[in-house]
Amino acid sequence: MNRPVTLIGLCLLFANTAHAATYCVGAPGGGTTHTSIQAALNAAETNPGTDTIFVIRRDGIQAQGIVIENQDVILSGAHVNCNPDEPLFEPTVLNAGGGSMTSALIVQNTASSRLMHVEISGFDIVGGDAIFGAGGGLRVDGHVDLSLSHLKISQSEASYGAGIAFYGAAEASMRLGDRVEISNNLATGSGGGLAIFGGSVFVDGMQTSIHGNTSVHDGGGIFLAGEGSANVAHLVLRRGRMLDASVGSVHEVVESNIAELGDGGGIAAAAWSDVQGYSVDEYFPIWISLNSASQGGGIAVLGETARVRLWNPVIRGNHANAGGGAILAIDGGQFEMLDRNDPDRPADALQCSGDGYLDYFCVIANNIARSASGNDVPGAAVMLSHSAAVATPTRVVLAGARLLDNRGSSVFSDTCLSIECDTSSKLIVRNSLIAYHPETPVLARLIYGSALEFLSSTITGTGASPDTRSVLQTNGSIAIRRSILWEPGRDLIGGLVPASVIADEVLVADAGDLALQAHILVADPVFLAAGGGDFHLAASSPAVDAATAHSGLQWDADGYPRQVDLPDRPNGLGVADLGAFERQSSDSIFANGFE
Repeated sequence: MNRPVTLIGLCLLFANTAHAATYCVGAPGGGTTHTSIQAALNAAETNPGTDTIFVIRRDGIQAQGIVIENQDVILSGAHVNCNPDEPLFEPTVLNAGGGSMTSALIVQNTASSRLMHVEISGFDIVGGDAIFGAGGGLRVDGHVDLSLSHLKISQSEASYGAGIAFYGAAEASMRLGDRVEISNNLATGSGGGLAIFGGSVFVDGMQTSIHGNTSVHDGGGIFLAGEGSANVAHLVLRRGRMLDASVGSVHEVVESNIAELGDGGGIAAAAWSDVQGYSVDEYFPIWISLNSASQGGGIAVLGETARVRLWNPVIRGNHANAGGGAILAIDGGQFEMLDRNDPDRPADALQCSGDGYLDYFCVIANNIARSASGNDVPGAAVMLSHSAAVATPTRVVLAGARLLDNRGSSVFSDTCLSIECDTSSKLIVRNSLIAYHPETPVLARLIYGSALEFLSSTITGTGASPDTRSVLQTNGSIAIRRSILWEPGRDLIGGLVPASVIADEVLVADAGDLALQAHILVADPVFLAAGGGDFHLAASSPAVDAATAHSGLQWDADGYPRQVDLPDRPNGLGVADLGAFERQSSDSIFANGFE
């Protein structure tokens, strides 16, 4: 491991001040001050200021229950010797597998409401065994500001947060910086890699990943559950992805985690939790991929005080045995995948755009809802439910999304997890493309009354034609506006009797199921190259300049302006185009960046 000593560490080493000291841990001689990390920490605790502890690289240091308590400190491993000018080497290995059944490393502030500042880098922590507690590799408690970098936590076990358990106070924070790997840990409860029970955790380092972890219950990769409204558990994903040179592959930021009997293979957000995710670097996108669970293979939002908001993610290749291959939202949980039209979109979030990164961002693709016996189950992409016992309706919003080739018996589904279910759950799809689901015969099977709304979206390629099953099967309300539903040879609505159907400014292949609805256009939408996966509109499409404007949609699914009036096309009800994509020019060369 070659990395520079942190600037703050260098400043402390050479500062002539009585308020900071530097210690070196290693074998006797060669300038070392202590032979154990804990002894150096104990000495530093009695000294004011932010002290620095260097640890000379050694394999297999037996280290259980190391405690950093009530002190500001920088703990830095991977050193060749006590000279900070020497280049850093491979990480120092802390082996906690001695049977003491405690965390390998504990960081806690028990004395003050002042934030305690700690930096830790340059270690491989293995074998933590807090099997009856939390935080096998690392446990953090109280008013702490913690930064981690160049750190690996693996092969550890705990009831909760087998890799890391973060019990932060409301203003506490932990940052996973560059080259942080949390992998191959096992939680007998929830949070195989990371569990957050209060405070804020930021994942924004390059070459950083939470992968290969397992929980018996919820949150194979990450589990969140806050203490209440005064201390919500926050998670912010801004950057990730790690190149694993040992196997010649890439690990995404949340990848290949398993919730064996629970929900949320990648991330499970329970009561009083808030998750935000958005890419700030096109080379380190927020991928949530290849995770698996009973329900919610990628993400599970579990309860009315849980909220997940993602602006430009890739949710891909996740698997659920009982539904919700990509996403599960239940009992009032709120899941939102948002686009450029969202006024709260973070300023540094990359937008979903038509500049060549369409396969890179804003995708829900290749997720699977399939039982262990190999039978397809509903909800390849999304499953939602709502209980009458919960005051807040479950709500899923997909905006600016591209849903492609998700596999199950339906793309969307709802379920009932209690004796009495309410019908106020809602699935809203706007400014999105839903295409190419040849192995998924039903688009939406909402048999417990969830409402369905499509706005300015393009929907095509569900199942195979002909098929006796209808594309939409719901007994809740259906609203379709300014959209294209191009499913030739298929019955659009059937199987169940919807509570109500509203369709306005809709292009379809057959208007038989939309009788008496307003502004229904029966025509071929003339996609540029549907066979090649391009569902933008050709210049001759009847969907061009056919729709009225929508005040909340200033940008299309590519991030280009809506309501572009082409001078050589007569206007229908307005100058906006139907569907997810607005044609920008009559000239095919400059229409949308893909022609």
